[in-house]
Amino acid sequence: MTSPLEIALRLQTVKYFKMVGLAVLVFDYCIKLEAEINLTWGRKWNSIRIIFAVARYMPFVNVPVDLIYSLGPTSPQLCLSLYQVSSWLNIIGTIAAESLLFVRTYTLWGRSRVLLVALLLLALGCIAGCGVVGASALSLFKYEDPPLGTSGCYQTQRIAIYAVNYALLALFETVILSLNVFQAWHHRRRQGSRLIAHLYWDGIIYVLYILAMTMANIVVIGLLPSEYSESINTRCFIAFYPLVFFSTCEPLFNDDTSKPSSQLCRRTLSSDAIFI
Repeated sequence: MTSPLEIALRLQTVKYFKMVGLAVLVFDYCIKLEAEINLTWGRKWNSIRIIFAVARYMPFVNVPVDLIYSLGPTSPQLCLSLYQVSSWLNIIGTIAAESLLFVRTYTLWGRSRVLLVALLLLALGCIAGCGVVGASALSLFKYEDPPLGTSGCYQTQRIAIYAVNYALLALFETVILSLNVFQAWHHRRRQGSRLIAHLYWDGIIYVLYILAMTMANIVVIGLLPSEYSESINTRCFIAFYPLVFFSTCEPLFNDDTSKPSSQLCRRTLSSDAIFI
């Protein structure tokens, strides 16, 4: 049986993880603000920019709720309410962030109608699966007062079924990764523009990063003690999803805008590409 001291130490470790996530979020926002102003401010509002704004700023709503969950009152009912609010914010932010990768991949594939329908069906299937898992797991939550006067909410049992949500997310990201790798390989065979190749490989590296984070969440939720279940939650890192658009597109915007690669990147950020 786990001792109260060990449980308290685990909960404290999770708090450190979340504070690090907050610090990284604020720091990254500061260093990328100029890029955001140059690439998105002053442009016409459309579906892509709305998705970008949701993915970009949702963490600033979600992280404070998450910190209250970890540092605030310990009432079981309040803890469950905070968790539900945080989960919904996380879902909205994740859908928006993954939509950016969706639109980017769709654009790089020449806006193929077949690919659009296939990815939409896959995305809807994953969302439906996550909804079923969430509804099934709701009755499994059980909170108690944390030991040794530790602050925050203490969930007493590991809800391993939540790993299924991240498995579905990993499936979607693996498909996106495979499509990007195939296009990069095809482009290399044609010996196309180096800037376009840079656009492909930056995206591949980034999708690999978020896929690794998703797999880490599966391991933490499925295998580690319940106290660690929130330690590597995607919500603390979701701000990075729109930032890949900055790192990928910024050098292209600063180059000659008549180049095809720059036009492609501009079209992705500035037009309703998904609905054309």
